[in-house]
Amino acid sequence: MTAFKKIIQHHRDWLVKSESRIPIEFNYLKEDLSDGTLSALDNVSDSLGRLATYFGIKGILAVNDDVQSGWEDISKSLNYRYWALKIRAKSFSKTAFLGGIKAIPNLTNQIGNAGCLLAAFVAMDRDDLAAPVADVLLGMLTIKGAVNSDHLRLRNFEPFMIWLYSVYSGENVNSEIVFSDLGVYQRVIDSWDKSDELSFALDSLCEYHVSNATDAGGRRDPEFKNPPFDLLPLEINAISVVRKKLGLEMPYVNHPLLSLKTSSADQIFINSDDLSDEVEIAYNRLFGGR
Repeated sequence: MTAFKKIIQHHRDWLVKSESRIPIEFNYLKEDLSDGTLSALDNVSDSLGRLATYFGIKGILAVNDDVQSGWEDISKSLNYRYWALKIRAKSFSKTAFLGGIKAIPNLTNQIGNAGCLLAAFVAMDRDDLAAPVADVLLGMLTIKGAVNSDHLRLRNFEPFMIWLYSVYSGENVNSEIVFSDLGVYQRVIDSWDKSDELSFALDSLCEYHVSNATDAGGRRDPEFKNPPFDLLPLEINAISVVRKKLGLEMPYVNHPLLSLKTSSADQIFINSDDLSDEVEIAYNRLFGGR
């Protein structure tokens, strides 16, 4: 069984076991939204993360089964992950000063989602969404205590996404980030202007994605473990969009990841729904707007 088939089968098994809990999750979320406190909004972030996993898996399975409405669930998943990240980042910024007094959850568990969301929004050419996520990710990489230091030392994907966003947006990147030792992603940076070499580098990126789409335990925290990021090669899509914007050729890459039915970002869209509208109202009420 290929890696992709194993992931799909795992998702099918998970959906059967977990689908009955989703109405309960929505009820918890509604209660926390009506509470209006910071701790309740943190709970909302957790619930949104779980719902994002549900809709991500549901959408991946539907598209894999040729049901095109699955893209709506994938898009909903990205929307919920965006708000989960936004809440956690704002909550951390409001409470980090208490770190010497009480244990404050930092953003270590969100860094992979931030990198993947940034890739998604660049791939969609949505700078209105990419810019705030890039700001959050930059803070994760540069603000002391935002992400556990031992965890941060192992990360290459997220600094690369900051580099790619800087190319996409034309903005200068924080000088505290050094783009010189980013593993497989460094090959993309170094071969950016060399089409033949870039093709090999992108193939390596696809292979890395597949290897880090599931969590096998250990110190490594796979960047793409959270659905729908596991079977969406959003970083490749983002690179393609950036190169097209710059008038550069996108080399052909023959890799199984890019042959999946979920390999294109063309049908992903982000629209608010009733739930995310309620979340936004609660967010603005507590934090005073964007």
